[in-house]
Amino acid sequence: MELYAALRRAIERTPWYPRRKSYRTLFWREIAPLAIPIFLENTCVLLMGVLSTFLVSWIGKEAMAGVGLADSFNMVIMAFFAAVDLGTTVVVAFSLGKRQGKRARAATRQSLVLMTLIAIVLTIVIHIAGAHIVDVIAGAANPQVKLLALSYLELTAWSYPAAAIALIGSGALRGAGNTRIPLLVNGGMNILNIIISSILIYGAFSWPGLGFIGAGLGLTISRYIGALAILFVLVKGYKSLRISLRSYFRPLNISILWEVLGIGIPASVESVLFSGGKLLTQMFVSGMGTSVIAGNFIAFSIAGLINLPGNALGSASTIIVGKRLGKGQIGQAERQLRHVFWLSTFGLTAIAWLSAPFAGLMASFYTHDADVKEVVKILLWMNAAFMPIWAASWVLPAGIKGARDARFAMWVSMLGMWGCRVVAGYVLGIMWGMGVVGVWLGMFLDWAVRAALFYWRMVSGRWLKKYPRPLRSTVGDE
Repeated sequence: MELYAALRRAIERTPWYPRRKSYRTLFWREIAPLAIPIFLENTCVLLMGVLSTFLVSWIGKEAMAGVGLADSFNMVIMAFFAAVDLGTTVVVAFSLGKRQGKRARAATRQSLVLMTLIAIVLTIVIHIAGAHIVDVIAGAANPQVKLLALSYLELTAWSYPAAAIALIGSGALRGAGNTRIPLLVNGGMNILNIIISSILIYGAFSWPGLGFIGAGLGLTISRYIGALAILFVLVKGYKSLRISLRSYFRPLNISILWEVLGIGIPASVESVLFSGGKLLTQMFVSGMGTSVIAGNFIAFSIAGLINLPGNALGSASTIIVGKRLGKGQIGQAERQLRHVFWLSTFGLTAIAWLSAPFAGLMASFYTHDADVKEVVKILLWMNAAFMPIWAASWVLPAGIKGARDARFAMWVSMLGMWGCRVVAGYVLGIMWGMGVVGVWLGMFLDWAVRAALFYWRMVSGRWLKKYPRPLRSTVGDE
């Protein structure tokens, strides 16, 4: 009882306690309506990759390792699309906050056109240089794993234009406050991916199926269906986002496009360099044996599921901050970002610590190989130990980008990835012989550096330097 009383007194002395009712209102009225649909949507997006891996896992660990290596490169491409998606979301939210519907439509249309053209070029590059890319990312992996990785990479490269359309269109709809339609579209893509990939891999009735190739083909088909659904929604229109098919053939407006790219380019440089560094650390792992490659990929897959609520809260903070600043409500933007940050910190830590004891059980859904499961258990326990700093390193920069402070996030991410994750991962994992554990310790050092710098950015108020406060107090900002 004394411990309980002391804990209660400590809570009552915090700044949070007197404002607990207003925070509760903030959560249910603003954060939850955005974060919950985004969480479900992100779950569907992540499950598309997870289920593709799961469906091929029973073919053998070589097939699973091949998918893992190919997806490590695909993540670099998806990170680039997602960065421009972020720029579109912020510009649409900011424009609609100022009631500039025409500018929001123009930003959406031009982002879709530009990213579709870039995606087509990337698809061609993959089919020309795919074998060389696989040789680089696979390192010392055995020839069978390399061949499977190349097959999967070439098949999924055909889905790049569809993925770009789905991401950019969903980002624009979220910026307009519609999180339900992206959720439905991505949920539908996920269900179709399961059905189509299962049939193509294992067959149906008397047809034996295509085996490993079916996984990449099923993912590609489902993404194109999702892209068509997003375009249909935009043609029909939502609020100020009604974009006719004819308008996609109009000349691009550089001033509007540059506003999107002003956020998207720093964010894409950050994402691509970050994903490139992550790819390099995967190359460190590729020479550690098939069991380690498979275990590492499974651990990342499960960790991604654990982090889904944090990713949703980060996306919600981008939209909330962008809209508040578009309305000139600086104090509210600052207050709400802090609330989202602490909410995600405590929530993710609890989820990671509660799930760690079940790491072996979760790994068994992917594989029965004892060596692979042991790798997964070690890595997930390590992930849980460092989870308290995850939100500061990932949720805070998402909110800061909503204030168009993308350059700072870019430089911090480059420092963390290339100064910590890559260097420390190589020294600990390769030079000191700690293997995949050393590579993951390098990743956690990256988290720590990012967390420290982004937390300083938040408390210093420098992330709001583009939005000078009025002379009167902005604490209310209602």
